[in-house]
Amino acid sequence: MIKAKKILKTIGFATLGAIAFFVFNYVVLERIIISDPCYYHSHDTTKIFDLFYELTASEGYHPTPTYLNLILTLTAGATTGLIWSLKKKINDNNGEKNNAL
Repeated sequence: MIKAKKILKTIGFATLGAIAFFVFNYVVLERIIISDPCYYHSHDTTKIFDLFYELTASEGYHPTPTYLNLILTLTAGATTGLIWSLKKKINDNNGEKNNAL
């Protein structure tokens, strides 16, 4: 039972990390990088920009995130969540050892 609870906590932290990174990506980073989406109607994009954003006709040639952008955001968020989980687990173990003394 305790093992399942620890696994669920770890999955929860990874999920929260991924959600936090997606929110940060769309709310903060995208507004900084793409302040005016119509700018790209008359200007060329760089190769690095093309890795993370695409200009499709279905979106009116406004930048939308590519799969690479989504995968990197998900990976970075889940990794950060796992690190938070491991740090919490270490802190919890240290607290148990201090209480045992």
